[in-house]
Amino acid sequence: MNRKISILTKVMLMILVLSLTLTGCKGKEKGEETSAKPEKVEEIVKDDIDEDTGLVREGEMELKYAKSFVVDYLEGGYKVITDWEGRKTLLVPEGKEVPELKTEMNVIQLPIETVGIFSTTNIAILRPLGLMDKIILTTTERDRWHVPEIQQMMDEGKISYVGKNSAPDYEIIESKNPSLILITTGTSHGKDETIAKFDEMGIKWIGNAEQRETDPRGRLEWVKLAGALFDKEEEAEDFFEEQIKKIDEIEKKAAEIGDGKEKFASTFLSGDVYYVRNKGDYEVKMFELAGGEYIMSELNPDEDGNTKMNAEELYKGIENVDILFYNNINGPSIQSIGDLVAGAEYFADVKAVKEGRVWGYKPHYYQYSDHIADIIEDLYTIFTTHHGEITETEYFFLMK
Repeated sequence: MNRKISILTKVMLMILVLSLTLTGCKGKEKGEETSAKPEKVEEIVKDDIDEDTGLVREGEMELKYAKSFVVDYLEGGYKVITDWEGRKTLLVPEGKEVPELKTEMNVIQLPIETVGIFSTTNIAILRPLGLMDKIILTTTERDRWHVPEIQQMMDEGKISYVGKNSAPDYEIIESKNPSLILITTGTSHGKDETIAKFDEMGIKWIGNAEQRETDPRGRLEWVKLAGALFDKEEEAEDFFEEQIKKIDEIEKKAAEIGDGKEKFASTFLSGDVYYVRNKGDYEVKMFELAGGEYIMSELNPDEDGNTKMNAEELYKGIENVDILFYNNINGPSIQSIGDLVAGAEYFADVKAVKEGRVWGYKPHYYQYSDHIADIIEDLYTIFTTHHGEITETEYFFLMK
């Protein structure tokens, strides 16, 4: 494979993702109503953790990139997890009693034996620690899973499908009685009424808010949350550092591109409206780490998620794009350039479309977010390889 480093055509990646329903890993839409994210989650914890629990706080988990959760360590092996909404969960070590709490706090008795997952992205914090065998419930149908181990467990009856995230079958959940449910809060994956029902039933849950991280490395660091839940902090730290080392190596190679960086942009389609990735979104950062330059660098640099555009507005920004990435996973089936143009005739005049340089996403992309280093490596390969020399990578494919 012949790679270009010094002479690169201007490139724009465009990620056209068609729906938020699959992605706990997606940022919020522009204007989407979600709870406010605390400026610093740790400020909620430090001043009052001793008073709340009656236990001495001994320290906290080191987090280098993740901003949406905090783990505090207390004497006697107790832990307190604080999520992005300020909700606190006390983890009680096996054989220990629940201390007398002075404020309302969720309590989970360890060990956690079984887990329900309300988003496919939850797999990414369990798989690296060898915890997939803990899963007994999922809100994703068997045919929409692209993880062979999960499919096999569903075939064997070890994992039960409990219906949609927003309206699960509570009778099945109650009968299975999982130790914990991982649910993506602040999106359709974790609606207030679902969570309220869990509380009514006495079902323990933890809000996974990795979608609120603005750096892909922050999302990757959520593996440490699973480390805290299952007393596997050391394994989680080792995995995270290994992945960060890989990403750092790719970033160093990408830096050698210099002024010839490929240009990219990111968006998804819903109905007749396109949602363009904001400059501050984690996925934009992921492509930048691979050596790309975001063509819409002025589009809400301090915000994650997306901004709405119509086809004409979008076309004005991408007319001269060299490479177009279209995320075909979450909406109408767009598997070819013909499909893309049929949906919006403006695309026929886009440079990347005319030159046949449109890349799509493979179905398993979002179910392997613990492999972010490999995904970034794929993007670097696409950026630095002459057009036509490769037609697919592990996570992307060239549309015909």
